[in-house]
Amino acid sequence: MTGGNESCTAGPTSMSYLTCLTYILEEWTGVKDIGDYLSYAFYVLWLLFPLVVVFVLPGVIVILFYVSILWLHIYKRKNEIKEAYSHDVWIGAREMLATIWDGHGRIWHGYELHGVENIPQGPGLVVFYHGATPVDYIYFTARLHIMQKRRCSVVADHFVFRVPG
Repeated sequence: MTGGNESCTAGPTSMSYLTCLTYILEEWTGVKDIGDYLSYAFYVLWLLFPLVVVFVLPGVIVILFYVSILWLHIYKRKNEIKEAYSHDVWIGAREMLATIWDGHGRIWHGYELHGVENIPQGPGLVVFYHGATPVDYIYFTARLHIMQKRRCSVVADHFVFRVPG
């Protein structure tokens, strides 16, 4: 760089944006060869990225559980008077939660539901395996509600009813 107040393109040779940013950071912090420190920081970030993903995904699921519960409590308080005069005020809450959980399933896991046309119109039994958390059931019911406006009841292990909230 030619001076403290001049831009990176003011000199006789043009430089890339990252080189310019490195020079600006060196001037601002007073540290020489800051590019070496930045490359080390990027390496550590790249090394620890899988751990960040491992802890972020369950955190997002737990936060969505609590946001869903909070949304239902607020919705219940808001519609207590309407409930006495209409047959089902929970339609809006179901639509909102189904949309939120379906979006989460599609974005984080690429969740898709195939073969819905094979589920009978009357009662039916859907058997599936779930892992450590019952999120796949939530994704299934949300997608089924969006596609066919049907509700699904669950027969589950005691663990599902011990999930906080």
